[in-house]
Amino acid sequence: MSDNLKKKTLTALIWSFVDKFGQQVLYFVTGIILAIPLNPDDYGKVGLLVLFVAMSSILIDSGFGSALIRKKEATEADYSTIFYFNIAVSLFFYLILFCAAPYIEDYFEVPGLSLIARVLFTSIIFLAFGMIQQTRLIKFIQFTHLARINITALFCSSAIAIAMAFVGFGVWALVAQSLVMAIVKSVLLWIYGRWRPQWIFRIASMKEFFGYSSSLIGTGVLNTVFNNIYPWLIGKGYSTQAVGYYTQANKFQDIPSALISNIFRSVAFPVLSSINNDEERMIRVFGKYIRTVSFLIFPLMFLLLLVSHPLISVLLPEKWAPSIPLLQVLCISGAFSPFIILYYDLFNAVGRSDINLKMEIFKKIFFVGGIIICFKHGIMALMWLWVIYTLCSLVATMILAHKYVNYTFGSFLSDIFPCLAISLAIMAVSSLYYLAFQNQLLLLVSISGTFGLLYIGMARFLRLEIWNECLQLFRKRNPMNEE
Repeated sequence: MSDNLKKKTLTALIWSFVDKFGQQVLYFVTGIILAIPLNPDDYGKVGLLVLFVAMSSILIDSGFGSALIRKKEATEADYSTIFYFNIAVSLFFYLILFCAAPYIEDYFEVPGLSLIARVLFTSIIFLAFGMIQQTRLIKFIQFTHLARINITALFCSSAIAIAMAFVGFGVWALVAQSLVMAIVKSVLLWIYGRWRPQWIFRIASMKEFFGYSSSLIGTGVLNTVFNNIYPWLIGKGYSTQAVGYYTQANKFQDIPSALISNIFRSVAFPVLSSINNDEERMIRVFGKYIRTVSFLIFPLMFLLLLVSHPLISVLLPEKWAPSIPLLQVLCISGAFSPFIILYYDLFNAVGRSDINLKMEIFKKIFFVGGIIICFKHGIMALMWLWVIYTLCSLVATMILAHKYVNYTFGSFLSDIFPCLAISLAIMAVSSLYYLAFQNQLLLLVSISGTFGLLYIGMARFLRLEIWNECLQLFRKRNPMNEE
């Protein structure tokens, strides 16, 4: 890499880590506090509506944000055109969802869900106003501003949610958290982004981006629907309370998994896009992203799997105990899902978003078949289906990368194997504590401490290359030097 790109990459990684880690800490602490006054039913009601908000965001952006990031010389006309498109589409979808709210309530047979939905869905309008400002900050790798914006917005929304929950507002505390987050974030994006739309709407800009973005829309819709389909299935087939248990378990496993995914995804796409004209160089950088992710994600997820029972027992009231087995299974999929996201960004960076779409269509056909088979066997069967689906998705992605991008199947396995093997071995050793202790707090502390010390010790003893690269990162050297 050039010295300028090296510096931008390092700065982006550091601030992306600050951003995502800060958000996850706030989410974690807020979730623990809110779990005291709120019930699984409260989380379940909001969980039933998450799919609509997530899918609306994908459709509002329509892949144009990624297209703007990828375009080397985007014009003011391009930015302004997509800005007005985002606003118009957000208003259109809110109107549709507003009218559909009573039918959503009838479908799930949850009294009062219509009003909750109509208020919660207003967040998509506020988010639309900040999409282009956020796209520009990502494109120009200005993650310092993004970190400040995201953490400030989350802190404000969490404080209001906690206050409302303890006063007795119930589910409305969670609604307020989402709504305030969207409002504050958009306001701060306008302040820090320092970009204002011009009175320009150019059809040619949309036509230019449509070929690339159309595949992103299809991929995004498919992923969003199926990534958020479990609350729907559980809510319709079992109960709103069960949705709450699933939501809590998914939130816990999502803390490390989403943290690692988002740190590298926010950096990987703009960096890989900037060097996509040099395939050999791009693959070397991508391989280092894979090794770094494996170094971080495997110990975190397997440790979380091991301490799921004492962790939830210590941090949450007894009413949340049914979340434990769900969390344990979800940790397995969470250990491998960040790699799939990195592969998506690799394909998008080289302009092959169509690969992602074609692959997602086949994957979802397989997933629907699995749901039909597993649904009648209960929630745990659905959890294991998600693990199988994640692993099969990763294998399919590796095969396509081997074929189209020249990052081979063997390269991926050799990049992840050391950290995967060490993490599994240490997990087996650390599990022996369950034979020695019964106290949940003692189990949590002893297993976590032993796991962390053994992992660092093994990384140093085996002289893993990625260990040295991570040390360079914390010493403010560049971890992405070419080999």
